[in-house]
Amino acid sequence: MYKINKIIETKSDQIEIVPFGDIHYGSPNCRFKLFKEYVEYIRKTPMCFAIGMGDYLDSILLTDKRYQPRECDSVLEDHFVEVRNAIEPIKDKIICLLTGNHEHKLHRDGYGDPVKRISRELGIPYAGFSAFIKIKIFPKTHKRSLVIYAHHGWSTSRKTGSVVNNVENLAQYFDADIYMVGHSHKLWATRQIKMGWGGSRKVVFCNTGGFLDTYSNNTTEYGERAGYPPQKLGVLKIKYYPKKADIHISE
Repeated sequence: MYKINKIIETKSDQIEIVPFGDIHYGSPNCRFKLFKEYVEYIRKTPMCFAIGMGDYLDSILLTDKRYQPRECDSVLEDHFVEVRNAIEPIKDKIICLLTGNHEHKLHRDGYGDPVKRISRELGIPYAGFSAFIKIKIFPKTHKRSLVIYAHHGWSTSRKTGSVVNNVENLAQYFDADIYMVGHSHKLWATRQIKMGWGGSRKVVFCNTGGFLDTYSNNTTEYGERAGYPPQKLGVLKIKYYPKKADIHISE
């Protein structure tokens, strides 16, 4: 587990955090153009920051049961360069990059972790598979720091309720204001109100979506073969109001 501290200098009433991940670049079902549209949104939006949630590359190798033979003129190095170049315009806005199970598989097979390489080349903090992220606003205009617990994820359940339960269960073991998880490609958010000695606070749980179509014309990928459900593509937009310590989420 990693700990990431981020200090944001602003007098704005609002900051925005956009978690992105599960791009799966290299798959014919990857909607990379849509991802780059969100990158441009992050770049242009004032006080907008991003957190990478892992699985930026698809990188299904011959030894993987999900491997799909096909005509392809790109190789792993090309995939790496395309993803790195896509996020470079927002490198100063990315709080950290988590790695994912696809990158971990490459690392385990001796290729190294491409997320560590992207982090090193672009100067972005690397956050491993899971991290606590503490965001402080300076000068101090807020009641307390915003704490995020981010994990690439592990659940591939077809039922949304099971995935929601898995994410909400994190609050039993980790103390945060926002819990964000990827991997399942589902896009949703829920909230709870927690009471304490000092009063109540809103706690948010979310799955951060992705950019891989399960089903696409003229292709048959591993998600389709496994019978995974279609998913809505995109990201969540998390708006934090530091003066009120309030959190709102939209798609």
